[in-house]
Formats: sequence, structure tokens, C-alpha cells
Amino acid sequence: MLERRHTMELEYLAKTIDAVCVPVVVLDRELTIIAANPSAQKAFAGLTLGASAAKAISKKRGFLNRLGQVLEQPVEKTLILKTKEGFGQEFLTTIKPLDLGRAGLAARLLLTFEDRSPLKDVKTMRSEFVANVSHEIRSPLTAITGIIETLQSTAKDDPEARAHFLDLMGREAARMVNLVTDLLSLSQVEVKQRRRPRKSVDPNQIIAQAMNTARQLAQKRGMVLDFRGPYTLPALPGLHDDLVRVFINLLENAVNYGREGGEITLIACIKDSTNPLAQPALAISVTDQGEGIPAADIPHLTERFYRVDKSRSRNVGGTGLGLAIVKHILVRHRGKLVITSQLGQGSTFCVYLPLKPPQKT
Repeated sequence: MLERRHTMELEYLAKTIDAVCVPVVVLDRELTIIAANPSAQKAFAGLTLGASAAKAISKKRGFLNRLGQVLEQPVEKTLILKTKEGFGQEFLTTIKPLDLGRAGLAARLLLTFEDRSPLKDVKTMRSEFVANVSHEIRSPLTAITGIIETLQSTAKDDPEARAHFLDLMGREAARMVNLVTDLLSLSQVEVKQRRRPRKSVDPNQIIAQAMNTARQLAQKRGMVLDFRGPYTLPALPGLHDDLVRVFINLLENAVNYGREGGEITLIACIKDSTNPLAQPALAISVTDQGEGIPAADIPHLTERFYRVDKSRSRNVGGTGLGLAIVKHILVRHRGKLVITSQLGQGSTFCVYLPLKPPQKT
């Protein structure tokens, strides 16, 4: 009768920890696992009932010593546990003593594991972002400082040299202005990307405005902008200025990296549910006739400051943030960007936007 009661109590304990969303493990005095919830089994691949904590969770001496300390002196303790499996998760592990001996249960320690990996990743991303911004700003500042020193010394009495260096200074200053502008834009769209657009916009006006803005830049390089699609496109949920920014960025990208004297084609069409959004959508693609993008680079194009050709990007005034801004605007619109490219033939950037209001998630 007593044994049956113990079994029922252990089953109740197991059901209780199953309801907890973080990994939970219960150990006996021999540090053997007697209960574990599904989250724990998912976090630790080798975890099974009856296995030792050393085998199923970690063999690290610090972890095992801490378990022993809580057994000897029943006081709650915490430690950081890093795993080598998979992507190397980092857990804040809490070890709590259990006083269930009177009930006849063998449970002595309850372990909870809070995954700190996302927080660590965010800190790493922030550090990398600050380093990238510092590098991007330092380059033009260094150039401007050098130009000023030259103007104050050897070029002081040379009108032609002064004009040349002032032109260079203007370019570097414009580069910094573009960088700061894009950083502010990126910050704004990131903050608002969880807010669903509730107004309807006219994609015909958006496309026309974006093409008019990019046409002047295209003409400087002898390029032609060509629009193909129905004269009237249906309204869709969105923000006019943000979507204009998306297509200006894509068209300017096509101009900067397309073949001089070539053609840039913007195609708009309605898609049924057989598209990346799996629902009726408006597809708008921008195709250039440039050198193309290596397949290995395509997944990284929307990362901040990522450039395939760094020297060319800086020469045309690129900040490396344009496609990152596009990505975050499309996240807010519940849209998607699909990039395809073939070396030597050009690239296509296709935007999919849902025609219906985004579903609540």
C-alpha cells in the first residue's frame, strides 16, 4: 500500500513539473534522475530516467560539486552551465533542496534551467553593432582629418588642390550623413516592427514614387527603369512611406550594382496562395543586369553592414544598412523578401506583401 502511494506521489510530481515551461529535473540522493519534464528532455539529448546527472546533464566538476553541496547543506544555489552540444547553450541553473523524505519519496534536489543563450546572443550582436558603427564612422572621419591637415599645410596655397580636397571632404561628409540617416531609420523601423499596419495603401502610388526618386540616379549611369504589370493594383494593408522606402532602397541597389547602361525591371503581379506567404499576395520584383551575387552571400545580405563588394559599396555611398531596413519594414508588414541571383546575369529582389490584413499572432 505504501509503495503504491509512493508511486502515485512520484507520478503527481512528474505531472506537476511537466506543466513548467522551462527544463526541470528531479534528482535523488545518488544524483540519479527520477523525474524530468519534456523541456528538459529536449534541452539535454541524453537525458533519461534512471541516468546519472553526470551522464545526462554535465560531467563538469563545478556542476557536480554544487549538487553535492546542496545535498550536504540544503540551501538553494545557482550556477551558469554551458553545454557543448548543438549551438552551445548557456543555462542559469537553480538547485533547490527538496524535503520530501517524510512522504517516502527519494527526491532530494530540484533543478531548473533558464536558457540565457538568447540574451547572450543579443549582447554579442550589440557589441558587434557598436564595433561596426565605430568602424564605419571612423573611416570618413580619418579621411576628413587627413584632408584638413593637407589643406592647412601643403595645399594651403594651391587652388586646384584645395578644390580637389574639398570635393573629397564633401563626399566623406555625405557618407557620414547617409550612415547616420540609415541608422536612425533602422532604429525607428526596429522599434515599430511589431505594430501591424492598420491602414490601406495604394501600391500604384508607392511604385510610381519610388521609380521617380530612383530615375535620376539611374540616368546618371545611363540606365533605364522599366515597369511591367497591370495599370491598377489592389490596395493592401501597409504604411505608404515605409513601403516607398523599401522600393527606393531596392531600386537604388539595382542602379548601384547593375551594369552601366543596362536595364532595371520592376514587375508587379498578384499571386495566389502558392507563394512564400502561403496566402494571396502582391509580388513586386526588382531585377538588374549586374554581375550577380555568389550563393553563399545571399543569406547574409539583410544583415547590418554586410557587403558583398565592400570597396564598391563605399564608392557608391552605400552604408550596408539598406537591405536591413527593407527586412525590418517587411517584418512589420508580415511580408517577405526573396533574393535570387545568377553570376554574370544579374539579381532579382522580390517582395511579397499580403493582400489581406495580417492574421493576429
